[in-house]
Amino acid sequence: MEFNQKEPIYTQIIDDIKFKFMNGTYKPGQEIPSRRELAKTLGVNPNTIQRAYREMEDMNLIVTARGQGSFMTSDEGMLEWLREEAMRDVVDNSIGMMRSFGKSDRDILDYIKKALERNNPT
Repeated sequence: MEFNQKEPIYTQIIDDIKFKFMNGTYKPGQEIPSRRELAKTLGVNPNTIQRAYREMEDMNLIVTARGQGSFMTSDEGMLEWLREEAMRDVVDNSIGMMRSFGKSDRDILDYIKKALERNNPT
């Protein structure tokens, strides 16, 4: 994982774990790396990982069982909510950008339809 200088490392770690949960790399209820293991893997201070895990616990994204480890939430509703939020952000940002180019809603819809056709795997 490469970190950017624009945002705190712990938030980038949270975003990475969220992404891995949304794309299925981490399954609901699956154990995730220990704080120590992840700190070593990423080459960051263990306190940074501790903060990321604490934030994710507060978000109900992970659950930590003392002596057993940390696990992704088993709440399928949380997973679906995260996916919906991410898709909404992508679409809203894209629409905003296209409107800033002077495109009408009709132009935007036409472009999206063409993009869907181009990207249709069948």
